[in-house]
Amino acid sequence: MPTITDMYDGFLFELEGLLDGNTGVIPFTTETVDHLYPIAFLSTDATRSAAAVASSLAGLGINAHQAQVVTQSHAAARLLTGLVPAQSADEFVLGTAHTEDEPPSQAPASYPELLREAIHRTRARYPLAIGQSMRFVAAARAIHIPSVLILNESTNLRSLLLTSPDQRPTFVATDLRDLFRRQPIVDCEARYWECEGWIATVTQGTLQLYPGPSSTLAAGARVLCAAAWNFRGPDLDIDSAVDLFTSLAA
Repeated sequence: MPTITDMYDGFLFELEGLLDGNTGVIPFTTETVDHLYPIAFLSTDATRSAAAVASSLAGLGINAHQAQVVTQSHAAARLLTGLVPAQSADEFVLGTAHTEDEPPSQAPASYPELLREAIHRTRARYPLAIGQSMRFVAAARAIHIPSVLILNESTNLRSLLLTSPDQRPTFVATDLRDLFRRQPIVDCEARYWECEGWIATVTQGTLQLYPGPSSTLAAGARVLCAAAWNFRGPDLDIDSAVDLFTSLAA
């Protein structure tokens, strides 16, 4: 059975999703990046050049060339002209528009255009978007690109279970190592979902989790998603299942 990375030929990382405000990068980032090619880093920071971003990544131990960094300027240029100009001193003037009361770094990012430019850079026929925000996943889905959502404290399981179909990722991971692991299909029988020893059920409108091995933690997230997303009732009580999974993942 193939791993996630075996199925794709280009890897598009939401840059902010790889970085942690306190520790620099999230766990297993450098090892993951070193084993994937071609790769692109998508930055929503309109105030920094590709060269500056690449330099910062190098300082964090991530081997990145500025040509692998896609900024809002590149996305804006592609949106306006359909072509990305050669790098020049004024290349980064074309940032996302913002008002005087809204700093550039807080201006809304154009994730679909960032993704399209990243695909152009990598020349991937089967690209995969990898990030930690639901907004990034939703943008990938909107332009029909498969995605991986890496769960974290801000993109938590509770939000994921309750999200609408047009916001859902293709894959769910608990850390970047899951990209290199097999992805067994979640088996379903009535209100019973099972994968790698993890079981989720829906009983009288309540989602329940029966834990499996800690080594297959991502399977627990996957069975919960399968159960919650297939529930047809008006309301689903997910609190106890989410609390149990969160305690096991800590």
